[in-house]
Amino acid sequence: MVERIEHLQAEKPFEASFVTVRFLHFSGIQAKWKAFTEMGRARFEFWKAEGLLFSKHLGSGAGKGFSILPDLSTYAWLGVWNSSEHAKQFFSNDTRWLKFRSLAADCSGWDGIPIRSHGTWNGQQPFVSASDLGGWTGRVAVLTRASIRRSKALRFWMNVPGSSKGIENQPGLIFAKGVGELPLVEQATLSLWDNVQSVQAFAYKGQAHAPMVRKTRETGWYSEEMFVRMAVMDEFGFDTPTLK
Repeated sequence: MVERIEHLQAEKPFEASFVTVRFLHFSGIQAKWKAFTEMGRARFEFWKAEGLLFSKHLGSGAGKGFSILPDLSTYAWLGVWNSSEHAKQFFSNDTRWLKFRSLAADCSGWDGIPIRSHGTWNGQQPFVSASDLGGWTGRVAVLTRASIRRSKALRFWMNVPGSSKGIENQPGLIFAKGVGELPLVEQATLSLWDNVQSVQAFAYKGQAHAPMVRKTRETGWYSEEMFVRMAVMDEFGFDTPTLK
């Protein structure tokens, strides 16, 4: 499968980071085992490529991802780049990526430009937002990520089931998946939406999400948080507005 990035300009069109998100889906015991071992490898042998500023190789939870049980068939790969050209070269030529990609039954994802971000991920903030995209009207993607305090992990997961149901069938939602680096304590959500208005309606008016936000502020579940909203330059693999 050819990555859907080649149509973009040789360099990113805005003075901002270029973000690539890929979900790889594996079938069969052998492929799932190799994908699982690659996830472990990434913990110690980081992904490296010219122009790659930041990357994360993430596992996912069962169902829609908001579960303490793993989904061994789905992994996410996130990269933050200096330019779209660097990303294109990586997906086309990187030996490690091509080997990993060849194991997958299919791949879906998006390419984006940050338009709003705050917080840190492992003390880093590589998501440089574009100043030219404040009026973006196209599809948007959202990354929310947090490190859960070990002492509060049990209480956090007791509250997740009710909150996660609030994202199901949300107007304007195309896709959402809970992902993470470490079970129970390093969690993130990647979601794709029709437009900014859909995201805002869920964030500020959602009957299940809003109470979760209040509880987070009251209980101090997180030791570190990050939020990134990005304008989607291209997306592929999401043919129907259903959660996978």
